[in-house]
Amino acid sequence: MKVSFKHLGLALALIGSLYSCRDQEEKDTKTIEGVEVSEDAKIEVSDDGEKIEIEDGDTEVKIKKDEDGNIEKKKIETEEKEVKVKMEDGEVVKRKVDQE
Repeated sequence: MKVSFKHLGLALALIGSLYSCRDQEEKDTKTIEGVEVSEDAKIEVSDDGEKIEIEDGDTEVKIKKDEDGNIEKKKIETEEKEVKVKMEDGEVVKRKVDQE
């Protein structure tokens, strides 16, 4: 019986080490103003830096900032839904989600 516990413990240790050494899939993404997009997303910033437009596949994100650099509005459009967020002083004031 002691032998079976040793074999069981050895098998569990081997399985644990193989599981922890597996290849982990890394995402090729980055976060811009709290929105996660792919590395190859198209990003346009206005000259004054107050408007940011991001196109990432079928997702379009528009961000508007105030003169202090705080996010004022954020709009995220996908094929399935549209999310609009209005913010003041870093706090969400209004959030609207339209499902298609």
